[in-house]
This record gives sequence, C-alpha cells and structure tokens, in this order.
Amino acid sequence: MKANTELVKIGNHCVHVEIYQQPQNTESIIMVNGALATTASFTNCVKYLSDGLNVILFDLPFAGQSKLHNPVGGIITKEDEVNILLALIERYQPTSLLSVSWGGYAAMMALAQSPTSIKRAVLASFSTQLNDGMLRYINGARHYIKIGDVKTAANLLNEEVGKYLPRLLKYINYRHLSRLDDQELQQVCFHIEQILSMNDTDYEQLLGNIEIPTLFVNGKLDEYTTPEDILIADDYMPKCEFEVVPNAGHFLDLEHADARKRMEKILRGFLIPNEFESQVA
Repeated sequence: MKANTELVKIGNHCVHVEIYQQPQNTESIIMVNGALATTASFTNCVKYLSDGLNVILFDLPFAGQSKLHNPVGGIITKEDEVNILLALIERYQPTSLLSVSWGGYAAMMALAQSPTSIKRAVLASFSTQLNDGMLRYINGARHYIKIGDVKTAANLLNEEVGKYLPRLLKYINYRHLSRLDDQELQQVCFHIEQILSMNDTDYEQLLGNIEIPTLFVNGKLDEYTTPEDILIADDYMPKCEFEVVPNAGHFLDLEHADARKRMEKILRGFLIPNEFESQVA
C-alpha cells in the first residue's frame, strides 16, 4: 500500500508525514515513534490496521525523511515534540493515537491537553518506572556515546532492549545507529537526560489529566518496560486497560509472527470496536 506524503511546516521545523488512506475508512490514527525511530517502525501496524483506519505517520525533524528538510539542526525538546504532535492532530483530526516506547512520554503530554479529536489511545512498551534494567541500558548507552564508541552503543541496544529481535532487524538497528551523525547523537544524549530527569510526580500529573480510554500494551518478556511497572496508571487514570503480549519483549510485533498476530488482535479489538459487531450483523 502506497502512502500519500506531505511536508508540513510547524514553527521553525519541517515534518515529513505519510498518510495511508482507504476509501471505506471514516476514522484515522496517528502513530508516535519511539526514540530515534522512523515511520518504518510501524510497517506491521500499517498492514493490519489500514483496512479499518486511515494511518498517519511522521518523522521528527532530526530523523528519517524529515532530517533533510531541517538543515539548521538544533535540539528538539520534549516540548517541541508535543507541539509538533498537537499541530499534526489539529491538522489531520485523527480519532486515535498509538505510541511506542519512549514516544509514550510525548503522547501522554499531548493527551493530557485533551485534543478534541482523539477518542482513544494505545501506549505500547511504555512504563512510568525507570527500573534497574532500563537504567542499566540508558546509562550504558550514554557512556558509550559520550566517549565516541557509537558502535558499542548500537550493539548494546541489540543486546538489551532488542534481544528478542530477529537477526535481520538487529542488523538494521546496528547499521542505523552506528551511522548517526553528531546532531543525532546530541539528540540521543539530550533525550536520555530528559528521561532521567522525570519523577513520579510528573507522571502522576500527566496520567491524572488523561480522560479518554487508554490501553497499555507490554511484552511479557520485556525487562525494561515491564507489564507490572505500568499498572500504577490504574491509580490515576479513570479509563485505562492493560494487555500483555505473551513471549514478546520490548519490540512486540517486530519480534516474531505470533507477537504480530497477538498485537493485531489487541489493537483492532480496542481501536476498531465495531468491527466484530459489523461482521456478526
């Protein structure tokens, strides 16, 4: 399926947007990448959601196909990410949102402002807790980047959060991360510092301001954003649910076919709630 592409000017930034549309779809979903990921990370989601929802993807200014259109560079703060996301929501009026990994932080900040078109959201592979495994990983990545050993930092991703990925995706990750330029590496380090600066109160305030139905999906084998660590959301959010993907780690539907099928069932059941009713009728 071929996407329609647009280059959207938001403040001082240009944002590459991909839109997958089907004539029969009446609702849309916007997807928020994890740290340094690009629209390519949502390939599976596009395949199994695009017959029920129009899909909107985008690259942040420092990444993917947006990068060439932002030659000046500069750090993109979490507030910048949120402003970009809210501007895209205002422009395209999606009814749903899906984020993965640390894209969940920007997603939560945007959802806490109650954008009117968004009726439901999914936050995948996200946790408000920085457990020992995540701290080990991000501190290690920061160390290797700061000493200029980018290849070891790339290997660390595959050995830690990407440990259950197939060999081909590990190779793609390594190639992508080991070729990051200085601007991208500075963005990585800035992103890590932002993650480390968050505290429980910050998350509690965000969670308490999200009023729409929200589903948290985590992999059973994920040691970094564990299913148990996100259950605290139930204390603050009036309409949250939880799903666990068996035999899957942090990258969920990218890891193997069974996880992909399970994610498809979970996401379609939550995001396209009338689908099964219409089939029965």
